[in-house]
Amino acid sequence: MGSAWIVDAVVVACSLAILVVTGWRHRSHDRDSYWVAGRSGGIGHIAISLVATIFGASSTLGLIGLGYQNGLTGAWWTLIGACALVPFGLFLAGRIRSLNVYTLPDILRQAYGDSASVLAGIMIAVAWCGVIAAQMIAAGRLLSAVLPIDFQVGLAAVATVFVVYTLLGGQHSILRTDLWQFGFFLAAVALAFVFLSIVGFGSNTFVAQVPSAHLRFPVSNSFTWYDLLVFYPLVVGLPYLAGPDMYSRVLCAKDNNSARRATLIAAGVVAPLSLCLALLGVLARGVFPDLVPDAALPEIAMRTVPIGLRGIVIAGFLGAVMSSADTCLMSASVILARNVAAPLGGLPESRQLLLSRIGIPVIGLIAWGIAVGQPGIISSLLLGYTVFAGGVALPVLASFWRRRLGVTRPAALTAILLGGSTAVLGKLTSGEVWGTVLTDRGVAGLRFVLGPHYADILPILLSAVALLLVGRITGSKRRPNS
Repeated sequence: MGSAWIVDAVVVACSLAILVVTGWRHRSHDRDSYWVAGRSGGIGHIAISLVATIFGASSTLGLIGLGYQNGLTGAWWTLIGACALVPFGLFLAGRIRSLNVYTLPDILRQAYGDSASVLAGIMIAVAWCGVIAAQMIAAGRLLSAVLPIDFQVGLAAVATVFVVYTLLGGQHSILRTDLWQFGFFLAAVALAFVFLSIVGFGSNTFVAQVPSAHLRFPVSNSFTWYDLLVFYPLVVGLPYLAGPDMYSRVLCAKDNNSARRATLIAAGVVAPLSLCLALLGVLARGVFPDLVPDAALPEIAMRTVPIGLRGIVIAGFLGAVMSSADTCLMSASVILARNVAAPLGGLPESRQLLLSRIGIPVIGLIAWGIAVGQPGIISSLLLGYTVFAGGVALPVLASFWRRRLGVTRPAALTAILLGGSTAVLGKLTSGEVWGTVLTDRGVAGLRFVLGPHYADILPILLSAVALLLVGRITGSKRRPNS
């Protein structure tokens, strides 16, 4: 690699230093400022922060890798999120902001009581450790690609930076750093496109090396209607409608209208960026046909972008990764302090802020351990999404219409416990538990009814059944004369 990497290293180091300094300048001391940025976010700030949060590891190495492996249909990984943000903005964002709560489990506590809030808080913490781990993996690979350092060293370095600036400033620093990170990200996408296109279209073998199936959309041989209409909406889409990271952005808005408009603007930005990043993966397939999919972005940076500009590309995508990681880290720490430790340990509100600060490095360390043990980006994200979608998403959404749906506190508690534990058990055993419990014939039946991703969909189905069935039973008991 010679000494040329020093220029890129300086660019990356400067971008990381900007984040830490921004965190220091916007450090917060009171609870409202630290947890919800004083509820002062305007439309632009919240929209950019939402987009920056969505485009984390899944839209850098993960989404580009899907584009490289599967073609344009890889865009659905975040394009499904853009679709989900439309009803979220129209029907939920303003309503959520009007509640003036601090966290998603606060909404569950208002609707179902402390028990549901505590269980949901634990589920979210477990799920979001997987999501944060995915960001760390992506960041480590990007750094180790451009600098002569080991992957584990790069992973630890980036984890330290985003833990530090999140710890210093809380939501205030996250909103400010998201502006920098999103700007770097757009510059990185543009540069990667330009130089990869120059190399690709100058090659005689470029077109021949792109499989024709990679240009099919909206479905292809590797991404079927089942994936588009069932698997992705349920497992990937639900966290956009009921995710603590999405809710934490909305709760920072200055008013209901700002929350609604920012969400709809974010949807309009996420959609074209999703297609651009998938197309970047397709172009990489034509230029470098024999890569591991997750290595597509580092190869683009190392083999097509000139020195110096290469550092901007890495810094841009690195910023995208960290802008998602810091939001998830902040959400998880506040939820653990406010919605788990406080009710279980009788923690007064005056101590919750301190505990949420302590939780940031602790959760960061746990996520780092997951990143070391499960180095696949999409697999780590699916771990988080499956646990959350199975245990928490439906009870959260049902809370807004609980009287109309007949959802009771016991129903919500059962749904969170049954769906969440089923998801965790399935993931920890890689689905083998179902073969043991249900036998091969039972698994075959589930596969026939729910499709190939039955293990991811089953927890969501059980959660839905528990909400309605237990709600009907317990609701009728409370109305004996009805």
